[in-house]
Amino acid sequence: MPATKDGAVFAPWAMDEDSMWSEGGHYMEPNCTWWDGTVSYTSDLCSHFSLSRMASNSAGRAVERAVKCAAHYETECVISPEIGVSIPAAFIYDPEGTGMRMLIAPRIIFPTGVTEEDLDVRTVRVQDPEEQTSGRLAEFNYTIKVEYLPGGSRSPVTEVLNGSDAYCVQMLRAAFVEDCWKQLD
Repeated sequence: MPATKDGAVFAPWAMDEDSMWSEGGHYMEPNCTWWDGTVSYTSDLCSHFSLSRMASNSAGRAVERAVKCAAHYETECVISPEIGVSIPAAFIYDPEGTGMRMLIAPRIIFPTGVTEEDLDVRTVRVQDPEEQTSGRLAEFNYTIKVEYLPGGSRSPVTEVLNGSDAYCVQMLRAAFVEDCWKQLD
């Protein structure tokens, strides 16, 4: 399934045109569509060439959408298809910034010589922030080392992530088809 209906970088979103408040003074909910684990997303942006040509304002617009969904549903993890963005990216809470930070095309780096027994795999309940379902169980590594492009930058960053941040990146990678990651890793 395409990450956005027409394959565009951004799917149309009512809140892009208006604020969270409609003209009548009524609160507008963000257009978040939470991933339920039953579909795999595809994107024409699963290539280094495409991602390197992304305008920096695209990252700002995507982060703005992620912040709206995260704040409204009180979650620390948003993945790009949930906010109508076809860039393969995870958005995680940024305690030192202004809300969320964007990790574009995160690649998990396994240290040399690490075996399955060395990994700290945890069973995690992935919850639907809208509480439309009771969630599902997934197995994720508690700690991962990733290389990614920060939103708005073309310089890769390597970082160790723990807990919910690590789970968010692994959830993003589970949400997109394997072919996407083969092109990006």
